[in-house]
Amino acid sequence: MFSIFAVHWTTDLEAAVREISRVLKPTAEMDLFFIGRNNGREFIRETTPIFLKYMGPALLLDSARMREQLTREAAFRLFAKTFASPRLSVEESYETYYDTLEGHWGWWVRIEGHFMKIAADKRDDCNHEVREALLSLAREKGIPYTIHRSLCLAGFKLPLLVATLGSQFLLGK
Repeated sequence: MFSIFAVHWTTDLEAAVREISRVLKPTAEMDLFFIGRNNGREFIRETTPIFLKYMGPALLLDSARMREQLTREAAFRLFAKTFASPRLSVEESYETYYDTLEGHWGWWVRIEGHFMKIAADKRDDCNHEVREALLSLAREKGIPYTIHRSLCLAGFKLPLLVATLGSQFLLGK
């Protein structure tokens, strides 16, 4: 099974993990890429006060609950409830991308649903303030956005086979 950046949109992660476990064959392998807890931290730091202003605390919290962003440890605990620990690995990485305001704004539509409850007559003002906040992050390379990726592996991946069987066996030595 292979999934790229979809798991964090699941509304009931525990049920999703149980279902993944149920449908996978015992010998199956799973690679799940999902957004980690610190994804987009630069944007969040700059835009949260703006969204709080236009949405208020309750709507902002509702918006944040639309996705699950786990730490590495929380992801491991979640998947370890269903997948055997020797067959489970959760790794994380950080990579910062730089782009123009328009480049970043182009993907913003993917999360626009988070902000649909902003009053229509206030949405243009909010968007203007968000754009200004993002521009304030600009550096010589562009506006940074850090992706915090988590990768959950389950099954008999090569690194686990090497550790289990020994490199001499696998490499024919």
